[in-house]
Amino acid sequence: MKSVKTLRLAVPMGLAALMLTVAGAMSTASATTYWTYMNDYEGACLVSSTVSDSVWSDTCNDSLATRNWYWGANSYTRSFDGKVFRRLVSKANGDCLTTDAHTSVNAVWTSPCGNAPGQWWSADGNQLLCDIGAGWGEYLRTSANGDAVYATDLNENGIDPHRYVWWGAHS
Repeated sequence: MKSVKTLRLAVPMGLAALMLTVAGAMSTASATTYWTYMNDYEGACLVSSTVSDSVWSDTCNDSLATRNWYWGANSYTRSFDGKVFRRLVSKANGDCLTTDAHTSVNAVWTSPCGNAPGQWWSADGNQLLCDIGAGWGEYLRTSANGDAVYATDLNENGIDPHRYVWWGAHS
């Protein structure tokens, strides 16, 4: 009689454990890889706001969401040079790093991820290149006056080349 009682308790507990194990194994959740980008010239990191569309460079602290970015799932490969472009998404606000090609010194901000041409970035060669659909694209760099970041041509006169170098580290 004792073994039947034990069996009545053991079978439901075993089935519950099995169901939890199977559910965990079937989960589609995966860990997101977060990146922090530190500028070679300043030693400051690319930062985004939690309450606005602002992007700037500031001291590095990898534990803060404002300094963490992840690469979106959608991508494309540029046919003439093989570079892969994805959206770079801020952990702080869930929006994409964005720029435009309106001037020789283009502002950088975050905006909802979508079909904007200024949201496709590549991190090849320790540079963040935005393919804005107008040739080679614009490169992210720091500013000589303050904490601003811009997207400009790589050959912009008078800008130290180290301002265009971003060292990525992931967690």
